[in-house]
Order: sequence, then structure tokens, then C-alpha cells
Amino acid sequence: MSYRILILIGVVAALVGLFFILPSPASDSGWAIRADAPEVIGGYGDNFCYDGKGVQTLSGTLSLVILKDGTGSIDASVSTTDGSGPLHPASSDELTGTIRILSRIDAASKVRQNIELNGDIAGGDPNLPQTHALLAGKSAFDIYVDGKLLYENLRGEWSLADAVRQSDGSIRQSGLLYSPLLRDKSGFSDSKRTEFTLLLHSDGADANNKPPYSIVLHLVFSDVTIEKQPQIAGK
Repeated sequence: MSYRILILIGVVAALVGLFFILPSPASDSGWAIRADAPEVIGGYGDNFCYDGKGVQTLSGTLSLVILKDGTGSIDASVSTTDGSGPLHPASSDELTGTIRILSRIDAASKVRQNIELNGDIAGGDPNLPQTHALLAGKSAFDIYVDGKLLYENLRGEWSLADAVRQSDGSIRQSGLLYSPLLRDKSGFSDSKRTEFTLLLHSDGADANNKPPYSIVLHLVFSDVTIEKQPQIAGK
């Protein structure tokens, strides 16, 4: 009888030891984000549409995964609708159907957490107002249309941040429409709402486009679910 008790004690001790050795999912420092309710912000000529005109609703979803080692991916799939019409990322291109957007995240992606972004913040984009980003980065993207590669190695800037778009697609504060010419570019974000922004562009220049690149695609996903995130200092 004592021999069986010793065996039982040994098994319990081994299980307890295994519990402390194996990592807990809650302690995993990676990210997992799902974003839905995509909108395309304008098209060739104006890809910011501060007044909300030119902002069109699409169908689709985006997923972002970043592992503990800093590697990961962004995989988005959006589709045009009868209401949205085609997308116009370039002067001579019209995209319809299913558009898949893929990016690999690695050490070169400049991923940052818990930062102020855009406006007059150093390294940000003054074409968008200052906001607080829980997660932001830069990486290269490929775009497929109905399974066929159309654009390769586009530059991409993305962020999970306090929302700056109103329900009508505009960026405004108490009636004041946002402009990059404003002396104060803060106060336009809403800390109670989160959105995932994806701004892609080519290296090639085009002065007739805003921003001035030959290819631009600007998407905002307003329904965001953070499925997993690490502990972030200051939050």
C-alpha cells in the first residue's frame, strides 16, 4: 500500500512540475488581432477624404498575428460591393472582386507599441491627426485580385489606434474639419473607439495623387477585436 502511495505522490509531483515549466497562454507576449467593417478611403487623386466624401464601405476582414520573437503576418481580404463600386489605387487601375492584401512582419518592420502617432509627432504622417497607437508598424505588402498578383512589395504603414474617423467617414472635431495645415493637429481622436488603419503606397511618385505616389490604397477597419496582446508598459 505504501508503495502505491509513493507512486501516486510521484505522479502528482511530476504534474505540478510540468505545470510550472509549460508556458501559460496568458503569459504569451504575442499579438492576435481581428478587424472587420472595412472602408476604403477615397482613391486616386485623394486618399484622405477628410470630409468623408469618397469613403466607401467594403466587405471583408483583416487578421494580424505577431509572435513572441517579433515575426508575424497581416492577412486582409476585402471585396467591393455594388454600393462601393471599384477601387481606384492608381490613375489607370480599377479593382473589383476580392482583393487580398498580405504582409510578412519581421525585424525590419519597425513595430512599436503604446506610442503617439501622426500629426506633428516626429516620424509620423502630418496628413493624419495625432492619435494614440497601441500598436504600429511598417512592412512590405503584396496585393492579389481574384487570386492573381497585381502589386508587389508596396510600402505599408499600419496602426491599431484610437479612432479618428467619424461614422460618416470624416475627420472632424466639433465641426472643424481636419487639415494638415492646422497648427494644432491633436484633439481629433476618440479614445473610446479603436480602428485599424492600413495605408499602402508604391515607391513611384505622382504629383497628381494625394499622397503623391503612383499607387495608393488606404483602408480603415472600424470593428476591432484584440484576441491576444502582451502586457504593455504604461497601459
